[in-house]
Amino acid sequence: MNIPELGVGIIYFPGFENVLASNPDLIQVIEIEPQNFWYRYKSGLDSFVYDTEKVRYLKSLDKPLLFHGVGYPIGGTVEPLPEHLPCLKKMMTELNPVWMSEHLSFNTIHIDGLPYNTNFLLPPLQTQEGIELISRSIASYAANFSIPFAFETGTNYLAPKSFELDDGYFVNQLALQSQAHILFDVHNLLANHKNGRQNIFDYLKQVSHEKIIHIHLAGGFYFKNYYLDAHSSVSSDEVLDVFEKIVQQLPNLKAVTFEMIPEYLNFVSEDAIRVQLEKMNTIWDKRGKKTKATTPQHQHKFPEAIPPTMREWEDAVALLALGKDIPLKTPLVSELENDKGFEIIRDLIEKFKGSLIVSSLKLSCRYIMVYYSVEELNKLLRDFWTTALPKLFASDNGIDFADYLLTCKELKNNDLLMDLISYEKKSIQTLLDQTQRNVEMTFNPTELIPFLAEYKLPESLNRGNYIITLLPEENYTENINTVFHS
Repeated sequence: MNIPELGVGIIYFPGFENVLASNPDLIQVIEIEPQNFWYRYKSGLDSFVYDTEKVRYLKSLDKPLLFHGVGYPIGGTVEPLPEHLPCLKKMMTELNPVWMSEHLSFNTIHIDGLPYNTNFLLPPLQTQEGIELISRSIASYAANFSIPFAFETGTNYLAPKSFELDDGYFVNQLALQSQAHILFDVHNLLANHKNGRQNIFDYLKQVSHEKIIHIHLAGGFYFKNYYLDAHSSVSSDEVLDVFEKIVQQLPNLKAVTFEMIPEYLNFVSEDAIRVQLEKMNTIWDKRGKKTKATTPQHQHKFPEAIPPTMREWEDAVALLALGKDIPLKTPLVSELENDKGFEIIRDLIEKFKGSLIVSSLKLSCRYIMVYYSVEELNKLLRDFWTTALPKLFASDNGIDFADYLLTCKELKNNDLLMDLISYEKKSIQTLLDQTQRNVEMTFNPTELIPFLAEYKLPESLNRGNYIITLLPEENYTENINTVFHS
């Protein structure tokens, strides 16, 4: 399949409009994560729709587009659920992406026969079984599309295991057996390198250079002695130096894109992003300069131990990442429990899942933080997630958390909080099913809301018997929340 050479680009999120408008000369291609533009109209829908205004905007830019999937990785035994494909394909018809990519990770296991989403991209099992099963999964998923498909090299905060194949060898075998291309994320792999996994240049030696069609660049920071692939800033000189060394060795490179999540836009100037793009363009011009026919080096070490099965690996890694107890202490579980990388993973998952709850139960969570403490809210969240199943939408998680709070013995005596939780839960339900509701309360919530907005509580409230009528909000929509994506 003939793939056109596209050039330098950026991953677009809402908020990056000025960056795109100010740098038309430096941005030749735009990458999007399509699921970030999806939403549902009301509760119970088993399919998604996309933001047509954003699609019109992307069309108006008149630049080649790339799709980079989030939430449906292809690195596990549970293949991506097909329910998202109709929306994805319809969006493809509108925007005509040049190619599609997804993450070489997993985020779903089965518990008691039900799918359980970890809300985090976790590393696949790097064994021969992993190569065989994942290459079939990649090929199966890629068959849904009529455009080229690539998988992204992922971040792995876990220490190398004695039963694993080398990182680069594993990825190369997947690309060869699935006939897919590789999205070589320089920042991911440099983070892995810094955190004790394979040296990024040794990794590159084990990969067929012709398979790499796309590169990602980003910025990160250190947290608890781990370097995070945080997408938090422009790329460091170190990242750009590694990129320059690598890009000269790639004969089939078609695009390089910079990714930074919009939460950090307030801390990174548009001038800094422009300098990033200027440097990327300069280095892009050196692509393939040192290309020569090479044969990837085979793994330089063979696994030293009998590996677990993929199912054993995924169940253990996912449950430990979520902080859940595993009664059966197998050798694998014991080894993983001593891996310090799980502390980082748990922190990141906790932050993301907490944001899902706080975004949907804003008033109740803020009241708990102000009346009790932030630590108490975090304690309640941790206890809730020990048994709760993560849901795809923030509102569903919010309703479940509200039900949990209403049964908490330590909160039962706080009748004002109980009323507030009931009010907020029913408000969410009204938004979702568009059904009018009445809520009986002992205070008027409109008196409390201005104080909570400033992280304060009033000295007193007018207490009595109130009936609050909740009216549906016309054209309410809710964005999809697929996975924490660093």
